[in-house]
Amino acid sequence: MAERKTKYCSNCGEEIDVRAKICVKCGVEQAPLLEKVSSIWYLLPFWFMIIGGIIAWFVNKDRDPKKARNFLIFGAIWSVIVGIIYVLFIVVLITAISSTTCPSCYP
Repeated sequence: MAERKTKYCSNCGEEIDVRAKICVKCGVEQAPLLEKVSSIWYLLPFWFMIIGGIIAWFVNKDRDPKKARNFLIFGAIWSVIVGIIYVLFIVVLITAISSTTCPSCYP
């Protein structure tokens, strides 16, 4: 037999279904129950940048919206940081290659 999961209304104390958004007795909107979301999810945006941030946000947005938003923000900021480092690396590399192949081109 399946066990019914219930909670109590934050306003009147009536026992209601755990998925209920509004109490059937008093009509007060219920605060969503937040699930614990592991911080290991930060590895997804760390390795896959903005795509990983979007995936981590999508999977966790209903469990813990605030932490899911943080995954998305981290993925976006990390993408920008890695992009800047990549561009700087390419500029330094091109400068180093061009200065060693044509020393007379740069007095």
